[in-house]
Amino acid sequence: MDKIRDYTLFYCVEDGKLHKGSCREENEVLQDIVMGEVVEMDGYHASGLELTLTGLQFETTADIALVLPGDATIVLESGISRIQVHARGPEANVAAVYTNGDLTITGGDGTLICDTTSTTAENCLWSRCICARYGDLTISGGNLEAYCGQCSVRAGAVYAGGRLFGGERQRGAITITGGRVSACAVPHTIRATNDKLTIGKGSIIANSGEFSGSAEQWHGSYLAQVDLTKNIEISFEK
Repeated sequence: MDKIRDYTLFYCVEDGKLHKGSCREENEVLQDIVMGEVVEMDGYHASGLELTLTGLQFETTADIALVLPGDATIVLESGISRIQVHARGPEANVAAVYTNGDLTITGGDGTLICDTTSTTAENCLWSRCICARYGDLTISGGNLEAYCGQCSVRAGAVYAGGRLFGGERQRGAITITGGRVSACAVPHTIRATNDKLTIGKGSIIANSGEFSGSAEQWHGSYLAQVDLTKNIEISFEK
C-alpha cells in the first residue's frame, strides 16, 4: 500500500465499482452518508451483489474502510487483500468491512486481512474487523484474518447483530462452514447476537475457551481467546 487514504470506500451495485465517500456510525446506524466519484483501484472485480477480491489493498484513517450493501457476497478468489483502519477517534465506531444486512464471505485460495489494531480504549468505542449490522454473516470459504486492537468491552474481530430493534429483527447470526478463520480481539473475538454462532461439521477450533479440538458442530454466542498472545484459529478437516 503506497498511501494512507482519508475516506471510506462504498461498493456500488449499479456500476460494480468502488466509490470514494464518508460516513459514521452512531447508535448502530450509519449516519451522514456521502458517496462520490469512482476510485480506480486494482485487486477486484464485481458484478451485482458479488465483490470478488484478487489482491485489493486499502488503508485509511476513516472510521469505516469498506461499506457494502446488504445481501452482498465477498469472493476471496486469489491473492492477498488487505483492508486496514488507522483509528483517529475520539470514541470512533470502527470497522474494516461493514454491511447493513446479510454478508457472505466465500472463495478459494484468496486471503482477506482486516486490520483495526490501531484501536484503543482512548480512541474507539466499537472495534470490528468484519461487521454485519442487523444481518447474518456466513463464512463458507477462503482465508479470513481479522485483527482488532484492545479497545474496550465493545470489541469483536468478527461481529454480527445489534440491539436497537430486539427480538427476531435483531438478526445477528454467524455461521462458519468452511475456509479458514484466524482472529484476535478482546474480550469477544468472534461474536454473534442472541447465541447464534454456529461452526459447522468437521471444524477444528484452536485457542478458544469455549471449545478446542474437532467437532461435528458447535453452537454458542461467542468465541474468546484463551492465550491472548495467540489467535483463535478455525479450520475444517479435508
